[in-house]
Amino acid sequence: MSSSALSTSAEIRVPESRRPLRVIGIDLGTTNSAVAEIHVTPEATDTPAAHCLDVEQPTLMGSQFHSLVPSVVALHEGNVYMGAGAKDLRALAGDLDLELYRNIFWDCKNDMGVRRTYHRAPPGFRSARDISGHLLGFLKNAATEDGSPPLDATVVTVPASFQAAQRRDTIDAAKSAGIELADGALLDEPVAAFVDYAFTHGKDILAGMSSPYRLVVFDFGGGTCDVAVFRLRPPTDGDAAGIGVAPLSVSRYHRLGGGDIDRKIVVEVLIPQLVEQNDLQSHELDYRLKSGFVIPALLGCAESLKVGLCREIARLRSFGRYDEERATLVQTNPGVYQCTLPNDKVLSLESPKLSAVEFDKLLEPFLDRDLLHPRETDYFMTCSVFAPLQDALERADLDARDIDCCLSVGGGALIPQVADAVREFFDVAKMLRFDDLEQIQTAVANGAALQALSLAVHGKGLIRPVTGSSISIQAASGPVELVGDGSELPYPANEGWAECNRLVIPNTSLVDNLQLRVELRGADDRLIMAQVGEIGPPVYQGDSLRLRYRMDVNQVLHLRLDRGEGDDLEEVIELKVENPLSSVVNPNAKRDQVLRLEERMRTEALSGERKRETVTEIAELEIELGHYERALSLLGGLNRIGPNVWVLNRMGMVAGRLGDYEREEKFHREAARISSGWSGPLFNLALSKERQGELDDAMDTVDDAISLQDRPPSIVLKARLVQKLGRSNRERDALLEKAFALFHPPATLNDFELHWYLAGARLSGDDARVQTALDEVRRRAKSPDDPLGGVLPGDTGAVTRQPQ
Repeated sequence: MSSSALSTSAEIRVPESRRPLRVIGIDLGTTNSAVAEIHVTPEATDTPAAHCLDVEQPTLMGSQFHSLVPSVVALHEGNVYMGAGAKDLRALAGDLDLELYRNIFWDCKNDMGVRRTYHRAPPGFRSARDISGHLLGFLKNAATEDGSPPLDATVVTVPASFQAAQRRDTIDAAKSAGIELADGALLDEPVAAFVDYAFTHGKDILAGMSSPYRLVVFDFGGGTCDVAVFRLRPPTDGDAAGIGVAPLSVSRYHRLGGGDIDRKIVVEVLIPQLVEQNDLQSHELDYRLKSGFVIPALLGCAESLKVGLCREIARLRSFGRYDEERATLVQTNPGVYQCTLPNDKVLSLESPKLSAVEFDKLLEPFLDRDLLHPRETDYFMTCSVFAPLQDALERADLDARDIDCCLSVGGGALIPQVADAVREFFDVAKMLRFDDLEQIQTAVANGAALQALSLAVHGKGLIRPVTGSSISIQAASGPVELVGDGSELPYPANEGWAECNRLVIPNTSLVDNLQLRVELRGADDRLIMAQVGEIGPPVYQGDSLRLRYRMDVNQVLHLRLDRGEGDDLEEVIELKVENPLSSVVNPNAKRDQVLRLEERMRTEALSGERKRETVTEIAELEIELGHYERALSLLGGLNRIGPNVWVLNRMGMVAGRLGDYEREEKFHREAARISSGWSGPLFNLALSKERQGELDDAMDTVDDAISLQDRPPSIVLKARLVQKLGRSNRERDALLEKAFALFHPPATLNDFELHWYLAGARLSGDDARVQTALDEVRRRAKSPDDPLGGVLPGDTGAVTRQPQ
């Protein structure tokens, strides 16, 4: 049973006397999951073939059988539905009282490793780990139903960017499903996809492969966009371990995937059709109704429209007719889609449609080569796929033309416009892709099964993780190498500890505490991390420092630094560095902060005032993320316990950003009514009216603001309105002089006041004041120096590392 499709020298051999083998690989996906098996017998002579199982998925209308299992779990009438049954229930959420994270769960993989609980869910369903455990158990049971041969090995896949906490959650979820994962049984998804491609298409890409061989795996799935850059090490003659894979960088853009395209279709195409067909006002569906009822009901419809349109585009392209038919190409789903709102009002969407022109417009931010930053609304993220692509290449210090091959996987990679854009980006690389939708969606599970077979036969995987660079600790005299480039992981091989005895207390005049700087560097002197630890007295130059370290198969580097010799010494510094050589980016720090604050609200007994502060902080973060409808809903909840001037004013500003000017004025006017002399709400309302071109109304409103408070920003705004209305320059200049008489010196102004000081200076044409204000703006923009400090250890150069 030769694996010559992978290489001409590496082979998997099953001993003739061995009993039959059966292994499985599980792709636990964000949107869809799958389980693949390999079943071999001692007499088999062919290359082992992995195939995904058709899994029985009970629904309200009977069972469905399919290799793809939607990663959705639902609780309904005492039953637990998983896969297609749960996905069907999601479309009926309004009718069946199903609510996300209470009794229906999807996209939970993105919460793995995060301290977030689903506090309204019943026991056993209160975390992403719990939900993943149920899905893994469902897939395992499908592979081990009555009469099936026993399993010799199981491999589960994870995103390459998963950190230690996320990998640990996956291992725990597998345990809860009765799956014990051996070393090497947690496989990175891009590697698994490459393994499957190498077995099914490998002869044309691996023949004559020489090192360095650089591979990009572009995984545009339903919930994430992952880009992984690897350096492949060809197998040597007689090397049964297979190909060595050195991760160079990973760029994972959480919540950038095909699901966001689906949500964008719902919000920008289907909801307008729903509003029109049901004679609704444009803002009648608020955040709660859209997010809780309308979007879940229409997501399946949006996905179906997208897939159908992509297939038709691909078909027309094959005949060379797409360009001439694009303007009139429309995908329609016949039938009526219903959505039940909390008041039992039923909305109907008849024959929803998506045109090719609309689809191209929707895809523009996903394919932009210039604007790479994530842009979120309340309901979806739009971000260019070139953001993770370029980020991953930059972190690996590579250019697109340095890449030998690019393998595209994930359902989103089959969108014709996405495939074209990626192909143009890697214009000299060999583009690798699977032949059809099913292959591209099952590749990860198939690759996991092949890895499981290698583990069962050899105790080692087909793909062996190796370091993509050396790792050194910086001493005063230069770097001291700890792990060499291309070292196989785990390092040391016996998973013990390597030891470096070359480091000593540096030359210092101190006899008290010493701040010692521990600095790790990769190849080309790239800084990996730096941290300062304290060494207590007495401190003597030349005293020995012992460094013990190891790096596990998950690329976690562990270091322990202590003083002197002996076994019972107090550690000075203990560090754990995750993925030191593969750069991982998460552009969603604000979103993570929201999740942490929401978890605090759920798990801590916050006082009324502290709860208000926390909700306010969440609302402000949502505004920064562009989630205006969600922020408005949160702020409205705060205001229900009693009117608050600040909250009403903020609600007015958010309503204005949504273009809901009627409610904007209502909130600002109410805030002004109860403000006790604060002019801020009227000032903001005047600004909005100026932006809308309602200059006379803006002038009346700013006059009302000035009558409450004679503040210089309001006076500058009035001067600007005087100019826009074509009134006399003398009136304008008199207002500006009054404003400058009231302004304090620029260095003492807050940012809001400084902005209006600069606006007034520019309006008056006073170059000196403009320059003063700009100097202050630049001064504030400078980042203050914040050196870590500490001194580097000395190096005797005498003792090399000694694996223990």
